[in-house]
Amino acid sequence: MQRFLGFMLIGLLLLACGQTTGQQIESAASVAQVAQAEPTDEPTAKPTRTPRPTNTPRPTAKPKPTRTPRPTATATPIPEPVVLSGVGQTVTDAFMPPSAVSIIKLTHTGRRNFIVKAYNAEGDESYLVNEIGRYAGSRVLYGDSSSFLEIDADGEWTAEIVPIGLEATAADGLSGTGDLVSGLFMPNQEGPIPFNFTHNGDSNFIVQVTCQGGMDYAQNEIGTVDGSAIVKFSEGPCLWDVQADGDWTISPK
Repeated sequence: MQRFLGFMLIGLLLLACGQTTGQQIESAASVAQVAQAEPTDEPTAKPTRTPRPTNTPRPTAKPKPTRTPRPTATATPIPEPVVLSGVGQTVTDAFMPPSAVSIIKLTHTGRRNFIVKAYNAEGDESYLVNEIGRYAGSRVLYGDSSSFLEIDADGEWTAEIVPIGLEATAADGLSGTGDLVSGLFMPNQEGPIPFNFTHNGDSNFIVQVTCQGGMDYAQNEIGTVDGSAIVKFSEGPCLWDVQADGDWTISPK
């Protein structure tokens, strides 16, 4: 604050000096004009003939400036999705996830175990799916380093890995069937907010909200759910990560 007042004082002093100098210049100019108008006692010389002005050629027209085309904005390319498929138990070739936060969409047509794990170059392991029989859902995949999937299946399976997008409406809740990951959204406010939850499945119902500032488990139940709970939002953006085997809804209370 003292430094700011000091700068203000210096500025005011400079402004004042500038104004004083300007007044002096203005006064000197006035005096010079008066001195030039006063007559003198010396005889006035005879006027000489002023030669006629010669014709001055007209100035040539200045060339008009040409318009410089505006630079066109270059769109940032969207990363291509990673598409994998196979039959039965396998480990995929290494791949690069399209973004630091990706959504992996998985399907399975077999009747037995369908277990999917992801490993990155550092050896970190993530369980994505552990189901029996047919499966269709999406899970979140973190990290953008070289990765591969370890899959235990007895039927055909597919995996499509896409960069996560934006989904502003998810701030007011979400609905779906089975495993689902929302797009990124900014919470309506940070802190605890009550939400209603429903689920008509028979197995796990897990709802996790993950934000830039942290994560919170809003639901970790088995079977039917029809109630409300607090969701603690931290600094956004955020995403919903839902694991379920039936229809479900998330809505503000």
